Amino acid sequence: MARNRSYTNVDLTGMHSGGRTFGFVGGKRIYADYGIPGEKVNIAGVQKQCDFLKGIVSDVIHPDANRVEPLCKHFGICGGCSWQHLSYEGQLEWKRQLVINALNKYEIQSPEIPAVIASPQQQFYRHRLEYAFSNRRWYYEGEGRIDDPQKRLALGFHPTDNPAKVVDIEECYLQQEPGRKIYECVKEFTLQNGFSYYDPREKTGLMRSIAIRTTTTGEVMVIIIFGEDKPELRNLLIENLLKEVPVITSVYYGVSSSIEDTYNDIELLCCDGTKPTISEKVNSLTFSMSPRSFYQPNPEQAGKIFETISNLAGLQGDEMVVDLYSGIGTVALTLAAKCRKVIGIEGSPEASHDAVQNARLNGITNEEFINGDCLETFNESFLENYGNPDVVLLDPPRSGTLIEIKKTILRAQPRKIIYLSCNPLSLAFDLKMLTQGYSITHIQPFDQFPHTHHVETLVVLENA
Repeated sequence: MARNRSYTNVDLTGMHSGGRTFGFVGGKRIYADYGIPGEKVNIAGVQKQCDFLKGIVSDVIHPDANRVEPLCKHFGICGGCSWQHLSYEGQLEWKRQLVINALNKYEIQSPEIPAVIASPQQQFYRHRLEYAFSNRRWYYEGEGRIDDPQKRLALGFHPTDNPAKVVDIEECYLQQEPGRKIYECVKEFTLQNGFSYYDPREKTGLMRSIAIRTTTTGEVMVIIIFGEDKPELRNLLIENLLKEVPVITSVYYGVSSSIEDTYNDIELLCCDGTKPTISEKVNSLTFSMSPRSFYQPNPEQAGKIFETISNLAGLQGDEMVVDLYSGIGTVALTLAAKCRKVIGIEGSPEASHDAVQNARLNGITNEEFINGDCLETFNESFLENYGNPDVVLLDPPRSGTLIEIKKTILRAQPRKIIYLSCNPLSLAFDLKMLTQGYSITHIQPFDQFPHTHHVETLVVLENA
C-alpha cells in the first residue's frame, strides 16, 4: 500500500488507550490524530504500520458537539496537549471511558467508575517543563528552504513522532510564570551572543536543554545542560539569567555531548549563590526537592490526591504502612501522623535523601526511608525483618508493578492495598493479579494532565 494516502468520509468509532481515535476503511483499522469518536472525517498523510493504518484528521465533515477551537498556535505540531480540540468536559468523559475500557479488557470487577475529578487549573498547571535547543528546527509547511543558520535555531519541544527536530515555541499554556520569562530570557541572550545550539546529528553545540521547575510557593529551579564545557560563556548566561529573573531560587548546570545521556547520567552542579533545593507546600506539609527528584506534575491536583489517599486509608493509629516507590515522601509523610510507622522504599538515591530531609523538615519521626530497588527490597526478608504491613501503597511507573512485587504484597496480606496509577492499562493488568483474594472497594480517576489523554486512577483494595 502506498504511503501518505488520504481517505474521505471515515466514521470514527472509538478511542485507543493512547489517545488516538480510530475507524475502519476496507476492513482495516485506521488511527487518526485530532479526531473525536462519532465524527465523520477525512484523514490525510496515511501510512501503513504493521496491520493498521495511521494518519491525521484533515477535515471534519460532521463534528462532535464537544469539538472546540484549540487554544495554542502550536496545537498539532509540538507533540503536547493533543486533546485541545476537545472540550474540557469531553476530555473528562473520555478519560473516564479509557479507565472503563482498560478494566473491561482484563475483566476486572469494580464499583461503577465515577466522574473524573477535574484539575483545579486547565492552564499553567505544570510543575516542570523541559525545552530542547536545536540547530535543525522543524519547518512549517510552506516555509521553503531556509539558508540563514540563525533562522534554523529553535528552543522548544520535539514534534509528534520526530525526536530529531524541535519546534520553536512562541507560546505555551502549560507552566506558570516565571517559566515563560525564563525561556525568553535564555533564548534572547543566547541568540544575541551567538551561542551555538545543539546539533543532534553531529552531537555538537553549546546549548542542549533547559528544565524549569516552579512551585506554588513561588520558588523556581532552573537546570541547564550544556553540550560543551565553556565556563566563560556558561557564567555569562547564568549571571544574566539571575539578573533578569531574580526570583529564581536554584540554578544547576551539567555538561554532556551525548544525546543518550539523561539527568541521571550527567553530574549536576549547583551554582554559587543559589539554593540546592526548592520547596513545595501541600496539605500543611513542606516538601523539599533536589533537581533529580520527581514531584507530581500538577501540584494542586496532587494535594487533592494525597488528601483522598489519607482519608481512604482509614488509619486508626496502630498500623504499619509500607509505601512502595515512595519518591520524596509525599504520601508516606502525609500518612505518618495517622499510623504507628510508615516505611518508604525508593530506588532513586536523590529522592530517598530528600524524603529523609522532608521528614526532619516536618518534625516527623515515625518513618523510615529505604533507598533500594522495590523488587530487591520488598521481599520475604523484608517481611521477616519488619513484619507484615497493614496497608501497602504503590505508585509505580507507567509500566506497572513487577510480578514478584505483587506476589510479596499478596503474601503479606495487608488489610488494604492502595494503588495510584498513571496508566489505566498497566493498572488493570496488575489488578488482574491483585484481585486474587482482594476486592476493589473504591476507585477514583483524577485529571492531572488537562488537554492530554493521560489520567491518574486511585484504587483501594481490601480483603475479600
